[in-house]
This record gives sequence, C-alpha cells and structure tokens, in this order.
Amino acid sequence: MRESARPGLPWGVAAAGGTLATALVAWGSAHPEFAFDTAGWPAGWVNAVGAALPIPLNRVAVVLGVVALCGVWWALRVRDGVRPVERPGWLLALWSLPLLALPPVLSNDAVLYADAGWIENAGGSVYRDGLASAGGPFASGVDPLWVGSGVAYPALSLVVNQVVVGLTGNHPYWSVVAMRWPVVVGVVLLALVLPRIARFIRPTDPDAAGRAQWWGLLNPLLVVHFLGGAHNDAPMVGVALAAVWVTVVALERPASRVTPWLLWLAAPALVGVAMAFKQQAGLMVLAIAGLPVLAELARLPLGQRLVRLGVRTVGVTAVTLAVFAAISLASGKGFGWVAWLALMGEAGTVAPFALLSQWGGWAVDGWGLDATLFRAVVGAVSNAVLLVVLAWCVVRFSDRPLAAVGWGSLAVALLGQALHPWYLPWSLAVLGLVPLSRRQWRALAVLVVAFVVWNAVQTVVWHGEQLEI
Repeated sequence: MRESARPGLPWGVAAAGGTLATALVAWGSAHPEFAFDTAGWPAGWVNAVGAALPIPLNRVAVVLGVVALCGVWWALRVRDGVRPVERPGWLLALWSLPLLALPPVLSNDAVLYADAGWIENAGGSVYRDGLASAGGPFASGVDPLWVGSGVAYPALSLVVNQVVVGLTGNHPYWSVVAMRWPVVVGVVLLALVLPRIARFIRPTDPDAAGRAQWWGLLNPLLVVHFLGGAHNDAPMVGVALAAVWVTVVALERPASRVTPWLLWLAAPALVGVAMAFKQQAGLMVLAIAGLPVLAELARLPLGQRLVRLGVRTVGVTAVTLAVFAAISLASGKGFGWVAWLALMGEAGTVAPFALLSQWGGWAVDGWGLDATLFRAVVGAVSNAVLLVVLAWCVVRFSDRPLAAVGWGSLAVALLGQALHPWYLPWSLAVLGLVPLSRRQWRALAVLVVAFVVWNAVQTVVWHGEQLEI
C-alpha cells in the first residue's frame, strides 16, 4: 500500500452509506408482493415490516438502495493518489447485516433451493420428480415458472440444500433465509484468499490486494445477489478461488515435498468440488494448470505455449473430473441435472441469444410457422459462437491463464442461455486479480453498475405487473 497516497471515502461514511443502502433493499424486498405465495412470506413479522413501506414506496426503496450502493462502491475505487479502503471484509460484513434476516432480494431462488432440499430429504428426487412435487412447506413459494421442472444444479448443491433444510427443521421461512449460510462461507473464502492471490499475480503493484477486493468482494452484484439473493454461485466461486490460493501457496514454497501434491491433487480436487456446486467452475483448470509455468509460457512461441498449457490442463482436468464424478456418485444423485440444462433459457433474461430466440420465435409464430426449428438453430449458433469465443480467450491469454478464465467465464455468462446478475461476480473476482487496461476497467465498471441497477428496476416492475394480473 502506498503510504503517501491519501485515503478515499472515509471508512465510517462508506460503512454507514453502504449499510443504509442495503437496508433499503432489504426493507423494500420484505413486502409481501415479492413472495410468490399469495399469503405473503411465511412469517407474520416479515409481512408487517414489509407492508410498513407500502407499494410503490417499497419498489422505490429497492432501486434507490441499489443505486446508493453503486455510488458507495464507485467512491471506494482504487485510483492514482488514493489508497484502497482498509478492512474491506469488515465493511462488507456491515453492509450485509440488514440483508441476513430478511427475505431473499430480487430473486426467489432460495425458495427453490429449500424446496429441492425438502424433496431430497423426503426420499424423492428433484431431478426425476420436479420442484414442488412433494408438497411440503416450500412448494407454494416456488416460482410458477419452475413448478414441475427439475434443476440443472449438480449433486453437491442439492446436498447442501438438504443439510440447510434439515438443520433449520424445515421451517417455511428460516430454512429459506438460511440458504445464505453457504453463501457466507463462499464469500468468507473470497475475503481470505483474494489478497494473497493478488499479491502473487501482481507483485509490483502495491495496491493489488485492494483492487482485487474492490472488484471481487465489495462489488454491488456480490452484495445484492450473493448475500442478498442467497444464490448458490457463491460457494462455487469461493471454492474455485480457494483452488487458486492452494496453487499460489504451493508455488511460494517450491522446495517443499508437499508442493507436487498441492499442485496436482489438492488444487484440481478443489476445482472438482466447486464444479459439484455449479459446473462452470471447471474453467478454473486452466489457471491451476498454467500458474505453475507462467514464466515458461511467457517465453514460448504461441504453438509450443498452447501445447505446454494443453498437456498440463489435461492432467489437471482428469483429477478435477474424477473428484466431480466421485461426489456425484457418492451422493447417490448421479448426473440427472444433465436433462435440465436447456431449462435455463426459459427464464427470459437479457442474454443476447436468448432474446434472439425469444423475439425471433414470436415473429416466426406470428407468420404462422413453427418456431421450433428457428429456436433450435439459434441454440446451435449460440453454442458455436461461445465455443469460438472461449477458444479465442484461451489462445489470446495463453500466457496469462487466470485472465483466460476471467474473460472466458464472462463469455459464458454473456453468451449462454441465460444471463443473471449473480453469474458475474465470479468473473469480476478473477478479473480483479489481473492487470486491466483503462478501457477494460471502464467497460467492466459500467457493466456492473448498469446491470445491477437495470435488474433492480426490471424486477420490481415485473413483480408489479404480476400483482396486477
């Protein structure tokens, strides 16, 4: 840290401003209109708290809180002449407090998780039977879009859902709120590992840790959608970055006897665990394979570099997939999630190819034609484009594998079947570790602010329309 640089936004102002912002988001989201159950939230005190801010003031509070949080985050940015904020972990802890006891914000996926846990604990299979299939305390709160459908989440996500629901006694409210427990674990992992990884990747940058924490820990998408929305991407991200941390620890002690075990077993195994939460974590094998030979990759010509990186990636991937498969089989759940992968595109997000499929399909239907073939072609094209972009990321950043993972994961989010705001904190956490050009930095910052604000507006408007219907 540069001692001569002045501090940015005072810590107390940042703490108070961010906490007030999240309190507005939490209060507005506690209104019964955001529960899919017509009876409101299954806790009378929550409905009373939420109804104390009547429609449309509750919607205004949500959007205003998100905008205010973006403002605080922007004021804390690391820039020339300004030191990074101190104690970012404690700052995030304060910001999260208003969110932890109130309902999930801007998404009801936590209810879906609780229902999946209930079904599995009751002896059913959410892969086979579908959501809300077992009745129980959560079925009435599942988004009608997903009722009867399975989930594309791998086995470990379902196991965690089962554990949380079991520990909270199947309570119709607290089991849902407790879906934040694994999220908090994932975020704490991020807070612990990001600084050390950043200093390793950028040893000449005195503010490397501060930059990484600004992007990966304090960004509004993580605060609102990981901690507020309780999404299961958080443990995936935390464990995947923990795998990079293990790699860094091993490389910082090259003479140790345990170093090969850390590089070739522990780190790839952690990526396999992260994949068992969500499959996208598999991209991290590139970083685990490439970081130990960074200097060599930088010296080699492109062709030899790709071969070197490719051979190491094959070895790392073998361990990762073995651990992923072992978890899937040992849990007794197997790979039933595969049947539900196409379901993700049904959510109606702003993913470019999803919009093309949706709007183009409507146009084709309007012409009296069958849109099934059109949508199938769009899906095939989207997959092909994504593969090309991923290949470009690997080639372009073959000497910087962590950057390849960051930009590749962003491509998966933007070009996949669905684009949700909780898909992006993973990319931001990784990209915050690597050098960014000024243009890249600005584009990412604009994406964060624009997406989190737009999603808040879109969500409260959509809920208002549903209420009127």
